[in-house]
Amino acid sequence: MDELLSEKKAADAKRKEAEDAARKAAEDAARKAGDVGALEKSWTDKYAAIQAEKDAEIQRLNGSLTGVLVDSVASRLAADLAVQGSANVLLPHIRGRLAVDYVDGSPVTRVLDASGKPSAATVDELKAEFAANPAFAPIVAGTKASGGGASGAGRGGAASKTMKRAEFDALDYAAKAKVFKDGITITD
Repeated sequence: MDELLSEKKAADAKRKEAEDAARKAAEDAARKAGDVGALEKSWTDKYAAIQAEKDAEIQRLNGSLTGVLVDSVASRLAADLAVQGSANVLLPHIRGRLAVDYVDGSPVTRVLDASGKPSAATVDELKAEFAANPAFAPIVAGTKASGGGASGAGRGGAASKTMKRAEFDALDYAAKAKVFKDGITITD
Protein backbone atom coordinates (compact mmCIF):
# COMPACT_ATOMS: atom_id res chain seq x y z
CA MET A 1 0.00 0.00 0.00
CA ASP A 2 2.88 2.36 0.86
CA GLU A 3 4.43 1.56 -2.51
CA LEU A 4 1.18 2.42 -4.32
CA LEU A 5 0.85 5.68 -2.37
CA SER A 6 4.40 6.70 -3.22
CA GLU A 7 3.78 5.84 -6.91
CA LYS A 8 0.60 7.92 -6.88
CA LYS A 9 2.42 10.88 -5.30
CA ALA A 10 5.19 10.60 -7.88
CA ALA A 11 2.64 10.44 -10.72
CA ASP A 12 0.79 13.47 -9.32
CA ALA A 13 4.05 15.39 -9.08
CA LYS A 14 4.97 14.50 -12.70
CA ARG A 15 1.47 15.49 -13.90
CA LYS A 16 1.66 18.85 -12.11
CA GLU A 17 5.16 19.40 -13.49
CA ALA A 18 3.94 18.62 -17.02
CA GLU A 19 0.94 20.96 -16.61
CA ASP A 20 3.22 23.75 -15.36
CA ALA A 21 5.62 23.20 -18.27
CA ALA A 22 2.73 23.26 -20.79
CA ARG A 23 1.32 26.44 -19.24
CA LYS A 24 4.74 28.10 -19.28
CA ALA A 25 5.26 27.11 -22.91
CA ALA A 26 1.84 28.52 -23.83
CA GLU A 27 2.63 31.77 -21.97
CA ASP A 28 6.00 32.07 -23.71
CA ALA A 29 4.38 31.49 -27.11
CA ALA A 30 1.68 34.05 -26.32
CA ARG A 31 4.34 36.60 -25.24
CA LYS A 32 6.30 36.10 -28.43
CA ALA A 33 3.12 36.42 -30.51
CA GLY A 34 1.95 39.44 -28.49
CA ASP A 35 -1.32 37.68 -27.52
CA VAL A 36 -2.31 39.67 -24.42
CA GLY A 37 -5.70 37.93 -24.16
CA ALA A 38 -4.09 34.51 -23.81
CA LEU A 39 -1.65 35.82 -21.19
CA GLU A 40 -4.48 37.44 -19.24
CA LYS A 41 -6.54 34.23 -19.36
CA SER A 42 -3.55 32.21 -18.15
CA TRP A 43 -2.95 34.52 -15.20
CA THR A 44 -6.66 34.65 -14.37
CA ASP A 45 -6.85 30.85 -14.31
CA LYS A 46 -3.72 30.66 -12.15
CA TYR A 47 -5.12 33.25 -9.72
CA ALA A 48 -8.48 31.42 -9.51
CA ALA A 49 -6.73 28.13 -8.71
CA ILE A 50 -4.66 29.74 -5.95
CA GLN A 51 -7.75 31.50 -4.56
CA ALA A 52 -9.73 28.21 -4.50
CA GLU A 53 -6.85 26.49 -2.69
CA LYS A 54 -6.69 29.27 -0.07
CA ASP A 55 -10.49 29.22 0.40
CA ALA A 56 -10.36 25.47 1.01
CA GLU A 57 -7.59 26.01 3.58
CA ILE A 58 -9.63 28.71 5.34
CA GLN A 59 -12.66 26.38 5.47
CA ARG A 60 -10.52 23.62 6.97
CA LEU A 61 -9.11 25.97 9.60
CA ASN A 62 -12.57 27.31 10.46
CA GLY A 63 -13.75 23.73 10.93
CA SER A 64 -10.88 23.10 13.34
CA LEU A 65 -11.64 26.32 15.18
CA THR A 66 -15.28 25.34 15.53
CA GLY A 67 -14.16 22.00 16.93
CA VAL A 68 -12.08 23.74 19.57
CA LEU A 69 -14.45 26.57 20.50
CA VAL A 70 -17.84 24.87 20.14
CA ASP A 71 -17.42 21.11 20.41
CA SER A 72 -15.08 21.23 23.40
CA VAL A 73 -17.34 23.65 25.31
CA ALA A 74 -20.41 21.55 24.45
CA SER A 75 -18.67 18.35 25.57
CA ARG A 76 -17.58 19.92 28.85
CA LEU A 77 -21.09 21.26 29.57
CA ALA A 78 -22.72 17.93 28.72
CA ALA A 79 -20.29 16.07 30.97
CA ASP A 80 -20.90 18.54 33.81
CA LEU A 81 -24.70 18.41 33.52
CA ALA A 82 -25.58 14.82 32.67
CA VAL A 83 -25.77 11.82 34.91
CA GLN A 84 -23.00 9.29 34.31
CA GLY A 85 -23.25 7.87 30.79
CA SER A 86 -25.88 10.32 29.47
CA ALA A 87 -23.70 13.16 28.17
CA ASN A 88 -24.18 12.06 24.54
CA VAL A 89 -27.91 12.69 24.84
CA LEU A 90 -27.37 16.33 25.85
CA LEU A 91 -24.44 17.00 23.51
CA PRO A 92 -26.32 17.76 20.25
CA HIS A 93 -28.76 20.04 22.06
CA ILE A 94 -25.96 22.03 23.67
CA ARG A 95 -23.86 22.09 20.48
CA GLY A 96 -26.85 23.53 18.59
CA ARG A 97 -26.88 26.48 20.98
CA LEU A 98 -23.20 27.40 20.48
CA ALA A 99 -21.39 29.10 17.59
CA VAL A 100 -18.08 30.77 16.81
CA ASP A 101 -18.18 34.56 16.56
CA TYR A 102 -15.41 37.09 15.98
CA VAL A 103 -15.04 39.97 18.45
CA ASP A 104 -12.37 42.51 17.51
CA GLY A 105 -10.86 39.93 15.17
CA SER A 106 -10.58 37.22 17.82
CA PRO A 107 -12.75 34.08 17.73
CA VAL A 108 -14.98 33.46 20.76
CA THR A 109 -17.68 30.96 21.68
CA ARG A 110 -21.10 32.61 21.38
CA VAL A 111 -24.29 31.29 23.00
CA LEU A 112 -27.31 31.30 20.69
CA ASP A 113 -30.90 31.73 21.82
CA ALA A 114 -33.52 29.02 21.30
CA SER A 115 -34.23 30.27 17.76
CA GLY A 116 -30.53 30.10 16.78
CA LYS A 117 -29.78 33.83 16.90
CA PRO A 118 -26.80 35.27 18.82
CA SER A 119 -27.63 36.22 22.39
CA ALA A 120 -25.94 37.94 25.32
CA ALA A 121 -26.14 34.77 27.45
CA THR A 122 -22.96 33.28 28.86
CA VAL A 123 -21.95 29.62 28.86
CA ASP A 124 -22.80 29.44 32.58
CA GLU A 125 -26.29 30.83 31.89
CA LEU A 126 -26.77 28.21 29.16
CA LYS A 127 -25.71 25.54 31.64
CA ALA A 128 -28.28 26.82 34.16
CA GLU A 129 -30.96 26.87 31.44
CA PHE A 130 -30.35 23.21 30.57
CA ALA A 131 -30.24 22.25 34.25
CA ALA A 132 -33.63 23.90 34.83
CA ASN A 133 -35.27 22.52 31.68
CA PRO A 134 -37.84 19.88 32.73
CA ALA A 135 -37.43 18.06 29.40
CA PHE A 136 -33.87 17.14 30.40
CA ALA A 137 -34.61 16.48 34.09
CA PRO A 138 -34.27 12.66 33.80
CA ILE A 139 -30.70 12.93 32.51
CA VAL A 140 -29.47 16.06 34.33
CA ALA A 141 -27.56 15.26 37.50
CA GLY A 142 -28.52 17.02 40.70
CA THR A 143 -25.95 18.91 42.68
CA LYS A 144 -22.78 16.94 43.27
CA ALA A 145 -22.45 18.29 46.81
CA SER A 146 -21.86 15.82 49.61
CA GLY A 147 -21.46 15.81 53.36
CA GLY A 148 -23.69 17.03 56.16
CA GLY A 149 -25.93 19.86 55.04
CA ALA A 150 -25.66 19.00 51.35
CA SER A 151 -28.92 19.12 49.47
CA GLY A 152 -28.18 16.36 46.98
CA ALA A 153 -31.78 15.89 45.90
CA GLY A 154 -32.33 19.46 44.77
CA ARG A 155 -31.47 20.79 41.31
CA GLY A 156 -28.84 23.48 41.17
CA GLY A 157 -28.21 23.45 44.92
CA ALA A 158 -31.75 24.50 45.95
CA ALA A 159 -32.83 23.46 49.43
CA SER A 160 -34.59 20.09 49.46
CA LYS A 161 -38.27 19.86 50.41
CA THR A 162 -39.48 17.69 53.25
CA MET A 163 -42.72 15.85 54.08
CA LYS A 164 -43.87 14.16 57.28
CA ARG A 165 -44.14 10.36 57.23
CA ALA A 166 -47.85 10.51 58.16
CA GLU A 167 -48.59 12.79 55.19
CA PHE A 168 -46.65 10.47 52.89
CA ASP A 169 -48.48 7.36 54.14
CA ALA A 170 -51.83 9.01 53.39
CA LEU A 171 -50.96 9.47 49.67
CA ASP A 172 -51.96 7.09 46.88
CA TYR A 173 -49.33 5.23 44.81
CA ALA A 174 -49.06 7.86 42.01
CA ALA A 175 -48.65 10.72 44.49
CA LYS A 176 -45.96 8.75 46.38
CA ALA A 177 -44.09 8.20 43.09
CA LYS A 178 -44.25 11.94 42.40
CA VAL A 179 -42.84 12.65 45.86
CA PHE A 180 -39.79 10.50 45.05
CA LYS A 181 -39.45 11.98 41.57
CA ASP A 182 -39.51 15.50 42.99
CA GLY A 183 -36.81 14.58 45.49
CA ILE A 184 -38.88 15.32 48.57
CA THR A 185 -37.35 13.98 51.78
CA ILE A 186 -39.61 12.01 54.14
CA THR A 187 -39.11 12.90 57.82
CA ASP A 188 -40.56 11.32 60.97
